[in-house]
Amino acid sequence: MIIRGMNLSLIIACIIIILALIVLPLIVSYKAEKRDKNNKNEWDKIKEYGNKINNKTREKY
Repeated sequence: MIIRGMNLSLIIACIIIILALIVLPLIVSYKAEKRDKNNKNEWDKIKEYGNKINNKTREKY
């Protein structure tokens, strides 16, 4: 149902903008997640550091 007075090109432009606003964040988050899988996240780094300190402490005693 087309509202009177709206051009077809205006409707198509609105649809394209709406699709871009939905798809663009999905693409960005997908790339970030893919990149994050290759690198260790912060919690893994903290866990490794804690284990390293615990092992040093255990070796002293």
